[in-house]
Amino acid sequence: MQLISTLATIGFVLPLFLALVGVLLARRDYGVAVAWGGGVMMALLVALAIRGVLRDDPDLPHFPSGHVTLAVAFYGGLLAIYLRGGLNRDRTAVPVILATLAAIALLEGVSRILLTEHTWVDVLGGFAVGSLGLLATGCPWAVGRIRTGSRLWLAATLAVAAPIAFMTVGWLDGLIRHWVTL
Repeated sequence: MQLISTLATIGFVLPLFLALVGVLLARRDYGVAVAWGGGVMMALLVALAIRGVLRDDPDLPHFPSGHVTLAVAFYGGLLAIYLRGGLNRDRTAVPVILATLAAIALLEGVSRILLTEHTWVDVLGGFAVGSLGLLATGCPWAVGRIRTGSRLWLAATLAVAAPIAFMTVGWLDGLIRHWVTL
């Protein structure tokens, strides 16, 4: 469960997010990069604002779950970007990618409860706030189709950036938590 939980820490997702947005910008998919980046950032800022307001509430000190918020907005947005890229002849990849990215978000909620970091209310709040960011990312008028070949570039970037993110997650997460109280 700790590995699943790591997939949605800010220290793991930030390098992936920056690399993937960088690829979208380099490929001139500006609208997609702005919509996805804005959706993820909006979800995190809303979660931080809610958590700041409820910090002194003894019943909801960790509401909403930042891990679940980030998992839904980041991985769900990545799924929306992939699906908006259009279907190619190999349609077998779509269910696999859909199942993988959806499973990460769902398992993130389960892992936070099993690790006793959050209650089910915190997790549902994380899903709700993350879905707000996902709506900004996935709505058809915000995200157009990505350029031909961009999905391959995103997959290659993810394959290279994920091991780097795993190596730096402890250091980067500690650094970010030092500056921002989540």
